[in-house]
Amino acid sequence: MRIAIVTDSSACLPRELVDRYGLTVVPHRLHLGDQSFEDGTIPPGEFYARLESWRGRATTSSPSPGDFLEAFRRAAAGREAILCLTFSARYSATYSAAANAARHFRQERPDLPLQVLDTRCLAMAHGFVVLAAARAAEAGADLEGAVRAAQAVAAEAALIGVVDTLRYLAMSGRVPWVAHWATSVLQIKPILAADGEEIRLVERVRTRRRALERLLAIFAARLRGGRPLHAAVMHAAAPEAAAELARRLEEFRPVELLVTEFTPVMGVHVGPGFLGIAYYQEPSEEAADADVARIEASLSPLPPPSQPPTLVVLVGLPGAGKSTFARSLRERAPIVVLESDRFRKLLFGRPTYSPEESRRLFRALHAAIERLLARGVSCVLDATNLREEHRRPLYDMAERHGARLVLVHLDAPPEVVRQRLARRRQAATPGDWSDAGPEVYERMREALEPIGRPHLRVDTTGDVTEMVEQVLRAMKGE
Repeated sequence: MRIAIVTDSSACLPRELVDRYGLTVVPHRLHLGDQSFEDGTIPPGEFYARLESWRGRATTSSPSPGDFLEAFRRAAAGREAILCLTFSARYSATYSAAANAARHFRQERPDLPLQVLDTRCLAMAHGFVVLAAARAAEAGADLEGAVRAAQAVAAEAALIGVVDTLRYLAMSGRVPWVAHWATSVLQIKPILAADGEEIRLVERVRTRRRALERLLAIFAARLRGGRPLHAAVMHAAAPEAAAELARRLEEFRPVELLVTEFTPVMGVHVGPGFLGIAYYQEPSEEAADADVARIEASLSPLPPPSQPPTLVVLVGLPGAGKSTFARSLRERAPIVVLESDRFRKLLFGRPTYSPEESRRLFRALHAAIERLLARGVSCVLDATNLREEHRRPLYDMAERHGARLVLVHLDAPPEVVRQRLARRRQAATPGDWSDAGPEVYERMREALEPIGRPHLRVDTTGDVTEMVEQVLRAMKGE
């Protein structure tokens, strides 16, 4: 393969697949008191036995930038590029460590392209993203092709599983809402789902047998007919239950079915007895291409290209004034505006705002942005973009295409935003595609994360003309 694939050990990939695709796996570390282990150096069965008898709190730590730098050096031999895929930055510093290492490696080897991508997935859902990139690379894809293959699976991959006890999740602190009710439901078997990186409670049952039946029923309800299924049964010290679950999954005729033991670094957080399914269905290329084609058709005619192009990313809560600001930019510069609310209605008519719908929307929007930047056309993404993991793929996109990246955080005092949203609900405004009301604003306020890169900040309560001028100057590199 021309492309080396590097990942972290949380991917839970079976050893034979790691060897089959020549993957470089950077281990996390496990800590039991004063004892530390590299993930993979202690057999899972032995680890879970120790975990059950351990009275303290077991912890994990991410690989260091130095660990990733050494991995990049090893992986570079005889390759034309490196793609590093890490699991969700929301739960770990792994992505940050890999990104720091990448900056050092690029100084050492400026001749060798290196891309670091946060899959925003967990465990074997993350593992499937890694496999997609490796398989694309084996088939001859270049770095950009391997990234596209990974992103396509990352948009679809999910995980559903049942934990024997919430004790370990509560102690880990990785899922804050668990601690609120863990102590009162120790005899309950919770079924949890992770669509991408968002972990939520799906159902609570009382017996292991009932949990297996409900797990299968919920899984079946999530599938969409006619699309090839890839599935992996994951377990933590539960081989018999895993074998039965795998046998039952054969009924769904998957094109790929794996059984893998939860790596100890993941098992620390769920405890022995965990049983789950990671899965994705192959995206329909026809449907995905049709979505992008509809978006592109609505953008015609395009402004002339520029070198380099600019990607302007707007960040802000509903009612912050993003769309008004985007229209002001379009009036002053040759730039395409991609407004997420508008294209959601273009693609779905009456949107439900479900996670699946949002994944499909942003997969199409990102693909459209990729194509525009490749043609030298500057564009603005008008969306909330509240979390850094939502913004990071856009950073990477700008870097891949040599585009200038301009980040703009728009805001207004809460009382002003509430008044705007109340007026929106009372009377439709031409060109306003958003359905968000005050309750959506209140819910989303907690999700806003600091922007991790230099950016402009705009208070939209007053005249924004000067800030528009600042963005125009940034687009020119001034």
